[in-house]
Amino acid sequence: MITYPNLYHLKYFVDAVELGSISGAAQKNLVTHPAISRAISALEKHLGVALLEHQKKSFKVTNAGHKVAEQARLLLAAASGFDSLSLHSDIDQAIEIKIGLSRTLSEAYLTPLLHGLKETFPHATAKVRFGTTHEITEAVANRSIDVGLTIGTLNLPTLRQTAIKKGNFVLIESGPKKNWRNDLETQPFLVTEPRLETEKLKTAYKQRFNRQLPVLFEISSWEVIGQLTQKGIGIGLLPDIALENWKKDSYRIVKSFGFESSYEVFVHTLKSSANNRVLDYVIREAHALPHHP
Repeated sequence: MITYPNLYHLKYFVDAVELGSISGAAQKNLVTHPAISRAISALEKHLGVALLEHQKKSFKVTNAGHKVAEQARLLLAAASGFDSLSLHSDIDQAIEIKIGLSRTLSEAYLTPLLHGLKETFPHATAKVRFGTTHEITEAVANRSIDVGLTIGTLNLPTLRQTAIKKGNFVLIESGPKKNWRNDLETQPFLVTEPRLETEKLKTAYKQRFNRQLPVLFEISSWEVIGQLTQKGIGIGLLPDIALENWKKDSYRIVKSFGFESSYEVFVHTLKSSANNRVLDYVIREAHALPHHP
């Protein structure tokens, strides 16, 4: 089996050669004189050559010793660059991370994630895809994207799905406080395609008013629902994270009947994903990001 010389032994020897003494090398490396002597003896035994002419009160390097010192300097220089920063450059240059999420989550998650990615892995690139929970989850499962962030989830056996935030769905009506309206029976609603929260809303409305929920628009986009609601078109069903940057006096949360529905934000990756430091960073940062409902 191939064995390799100890780097510390090489460093001690090189320092002794450059400083012209064992005591100088000991002082530089904050070790004892015998420690330097033992290191050089170990190198001589490992290499099978004499590095020093062992004479009392004399420090003289052999020809072989000078050659070893020259090669050792190159090896130590290469080893000194073998740090965490050097590991980033060549490996990460070719890495492209594909992220999928709903537009509703983009402001809370995407901007800080991409900013941090650029700072930490300057040579890595990213592609971002927007979609519904179903679309993003399926895209992770079929390897179209590497990591997905969604509100809610599909239970797919090939995925690793981790909840990173909890929130609530809310009913939103536009307008300042003086224009609050209470005639819910006459107001149309804006909802997404059938999901758990939309079914809960329909049930609560039916129990309260004894009729079907009047759906004006069914739109697979919380962003569009929010935009229309802000224009005064109906009551919108939205996750509360979508309201983070709305002006507080521009809307009210409707609580006139017993509708309640919570949600979780999930990070999705394949269980079989290969080790990838950039992907690991994105997942870790998504967990760590602060959010304000």
